Amino acid sequence: MNFTQLHCFVEAVDNSSFTIAAEALNFTQPAVSKNIKDLENELEVTLIVREHHRISLTDAGRYFYKVARNVVNDMDYAKDYLRSNKSKIGNSLRIGVCNIPLEEELMPIVLHELHKIDKSLDIRFSDVLNYSISEILNHHVDICLVSRDSVEAIKNISFEPLIEGHFVVMCPSNSILSKKEKVTLKDLQQQNIFLFNPTNSLSFQTQNELIANINVKHIRFVSDFFKMGIYVKANWGYGILPNFIADYNANEVKYLPLDSRKIPPYGIAYMKSAVRDIDIDKVIQVFKNAVKRIP
Repeated sequence: MNFTQLHCFVEAVDNSSFTIAAEALNFTQPAVSKNIKDLENELEVTLIVREHHRISLTDAGRYFYKVARNVVNDMDYAKDYLRSNKSKIGNSLRIGVCNIPLEEELMPIVLHELHKIDKSLDIRFSDVLNYSISEILNHHVDICLVSRDSVEAIKNISFEPLIEGHFVVMCPSNSILSKKEKVTLKDLQQQNIFLFNPTNSLSFQTQNELIANINVKHIRFVSDFFKMGIYVKANWGYGILPNFIADYNANEVKYLPLDSRKIPPYGIAYMKSAVRDIDIDKVIQVFKNAVKRIP
């Protein structure tokens, strides 16, 4: 016994015709007749009395129709439900952000694309600049936009890279270094340097390498991108930061590549146990597509 046999039987009874049932199912009339005959053979009872241009049910057929009708209804409901939810991402998506210029460009694109896929999806944001790991581990956010090295020590956290990382130097546009194509650590040794505070989610262990190669007396730490920009624009020194934090549309400053090794990428961190009700693969793909659209 299979669903096709049940469907043929129910359609034939509902329409009182094998021919009309065949049209409704996009089958041939002999195919409908054979499916019903095979069903009767398996049940070892006659369900339908076949008369000229009409059909009628036996007592066994009337009883079995009720059973088959319920099965077909349930299957039709299940198919409709699955089809309607095929493009859904989930009920809600909580995103942890660090409030950097990249996210200001990235998130409108992401929200627009997610809404095209699932108009019912509720999206909310949380600032996680200084406590990304705790926000992920405590399930306060579903996904978090951070650098990989800020979460890679935690085994339960998965990470999907979006942008490869390297250091750039934020220079006042009228400074001596702004005329160079690439800045070296030697160029910075006698300059005032601003780095990100080691406690935030966008700090990097590779900053230790920079500190070791630059006179420590000239290094100051800032808590966020906004404060670094103020110091640099005021000609107090140079900022060193990851490429994915730089605001390449900003006036009064230039960004030059720093001649140093690569740093961990920027991407999406999440706990698999916390995203069971979210189609995380769809979310990640939307972010990856959105990143490609940013100049």
